[in-house]
Amino acid sequence: MELEQPEQSASSQGNSLQGLLRFLRVVNRHKLIIVGFVAAACFLAVVKHNRQPQIYEAGTKMLVRQTGSDMANFGAPLEAAMAGYKHLMLSDKSLTQTAENLDPKPPELSGVDSLRWPGELRKMLTVKFNSASQDLTISCRSRDPESTVAVIEALQEVSEQFIEDYQTSLTVTLMNRLQEDRRGVETKLIEKNKELLEERRDCGDIVINKNSTQSHPLVERVGQINQRFTELRSQRMELEAAMKSARRLVATQADLTPAVQALQRIVGPEVMQQVPGRPGLDVKAIETLEDKLNDEQGELSVLRRHYGSGHPEIISRTSKIQLFEQRVKAARADLDRRLQIGIRGPEAGQWLMDSLQAELNSIQQFESSLQEEYNEVRAEALNISNKLASIDFKEREIESLTELRSSLLNRLNSIKISENATHFKVAVLSDAMVPRTPSLESLNSRLIFYCVLAVMAAMGVIYVLDLMDDRLRTPEDVQDELGLPVLGIIRRLPEEQLSQCKIYLEKFAQTVQAEAFRTLKTAVTLTAQQSKCLAVTSTDAGEGKTVTTVNLAASFAQTGQKTLLIDADMRRPGLSRLLEVRGNGGLSEILQADGGIAELASERVTPTDVDGLYVLPCGPRILNAGTLLSMPALSELLDWAVANYDQVMVDCPPSMPVSDAAIVGRYVDGLLYLMNPATTHRSMISRTVDTLRSLDLTPVGVVVNMGLSSEKEGQGYGYGYGYGYGYGYESQYGYGHDEDDDEYDQMTDGELAA
Repeated sequence: MELEQPEQSASSQGNSLQGLLRFLRVVNRHKLIIVGFVAAACFLAVVKHNRQPQIYEAGTKMLVRQTGSDMANFGAPLEAAMAGYKHLMLSDKSLTQTAENLDPKPPELSGVDSLRWPGELRKMLTVKFNSASQDLTISCRSRDPESTVAVIEALQEVSEQFIEDYQTSLTVTLMNRLQEDRRGVETKLIEKNKELLEERRDCGDIVINKNSTQSHPLVERVGQINQRFTELRSQRMELEAAMKSARRLVATQADLTPAVQALQRIVGPEVMQQVPGRPGLDVKAIETLEDKLNDEQGELSVLRRHYGSGHPEIISRTSKIQLFEQRVKAARADLDRRLQIGIRGPEAGQWLMDSLQAELNSIQQFESSLQEEYNEVRAEALNISNKLASIDFKEREIESLTELRSSLLNRLNSIKISENATHFKVAVLSDAMVPRTPSLESLNSRLIFYCVLAVMAAMGVIYVLDLMDDRLRTPEDVQDELGLPVLGIIRRLPEEQLSQCKIYLEKFAQTVQAEAFRTLKTAVTLTAQQSKCLAVTSTDAGEGKTVTTVNLAASFAQTGQKTLLIDADMRRPGLSRLLEVRGNGGLSEILQADGGIAELASERVTPTDVDGLYVLPCGPRILNAGTLLSMPALSELLDWAVANYDQVMVDCPPSMPVSDAAIVGRYVDGLLYLMNPATTHRSMISRTVDTLRSLDLTPVGVVVNMGLSSEKEGQGYGYGYGYGYGYGYESQYGYGHDEDDDEYDQMTDGELAA
């Protein structure tokens, strides 16, 4: 379902766009309504303007600049300052003082209580600030032209004086507040310094610079003890492992050399000299020889930098080194030989266990005492650390207070009180001039307002008219409403020409009206759907369906196609009357026959005045036409017609009163739907097409017949240019004509069967 959401959204947007375009077309069709509403609105605006007293307007423009460092509005942007400046100009205090300075008073203030002066002046004044150019515009409107200038000048004077007094007062207030803040900061600074000294005394007067990387001695002592404690724990664990190994070796009387070597790594090389029952293994002597060998090799390397290989000193040193190497090699070989013999025996085993236990006890005692010392020193270090953190916090507080005090002093030193203390400089760019003519701005704004209302009202009226309009005025309306293409638009046939012939294309093939039928034939042929067998229907009678069907079939025949017209309207056969083929038998007889459909149809097909055009009449009129059309014989008949003719056209009854067209539509290639804008209602055709769609019979397209449309109605379809296409031929020959109720029409089903 989520994958369908983009398609649904696109479809919704497309429907909205189509609806908007359709409404714009409706507005264009009713544009005279908009013109009328706008004209009436303009007339009302002018009348109302003329009835009101004349209003004069004067204005001035001032350039505003912010100079120096405005301490009263420290950090405030110019826009915010100008917004405050505008608010002050229109405040009650400023406007009251302005009204008091006016002499004489404007007509708007005459006889008005002084409490209402600010409100009346606000109605007269307009103050605007342009942040881009930093200019201030003041305009005044009044019935007296001289009063407009007087009010602006008085307001300028009052506002400038007010700003100057306000700036001076605000500067003094600011200085007093800064002085109070400075004294409060200094008091806090003294208190914090005292607290800092007390905490330093509690720390034992040990002061470490905060920028130094050096730690407190107690903290360093904790680290040293912890490191030593870790080393002892490692040695203890190694001794415990050595004791386990020694017990196993003693129990199995194995070689004790690995355990003795482990003890040697912990205690020292002198352990080898203490093994009972073994000659001394002088490891130190070997190490001494190796040290001497290394010294001799180092001295030889230094001498080689200055002497050659043949120098006596080099030769002597080389011989000496070789002698040392031989002695070290021999001592190592002797030591390896002794170690290979191994250390065994109960005496050696007992000595090893006693030595390991003694060393383990010593380490455990030292570890226990070191743990106690670590706990004590750690507690003292934590206490000192808390105090040092408090000292550091106090120092930061003192630094912040010191910086704040310096900032306050700098601000106090930068403030200067003078007569021209204001930091806003105002320069008049254009003086207010006494207006000579009334202001037209009110008329223009009123015209715009009234016109907007008129357009909105006209749109509403057009929308209501569109909702009430039950006609399809344009091809776009047909496509939007029905979702079907408009294949052709049939022009109105002149009555004097129509009365001269049965088939219009037979005698008037070169007229523009005849060209409309040929255009329709081309559109039908080019549709994607197969169109060899077509049925034609409409919504109701009187829409020109029969004449349109006959002339469309004639247009096929005139192109060399063998065409058959079938009159399937067995209730009120208009096609058979139009072509005067009644009495020759027809469709109703064929459908009731037991067999021989092809022979019966061939006998009843009648040629017309148009070459290649043949007609199968409806036959005797019957009342149960729907039941008869539902019989399988209709399918067999249409198969015979398609096999023997190039084009087959079926004239069906209207779709709204009867269901015959829906029955025939199941057997044909396509269904053409004819409508007449003058007679077809939107709701009727929509309901009829929806009914056909519900039966899985979607029409190929719509044919618009302008036969009964007036010139004005035809303009929406592109035919309003004075041709006068008006014909009511369906009312002459069509559905609902009951004058020719002869004996043939009144035959019963039994007589037909006989």
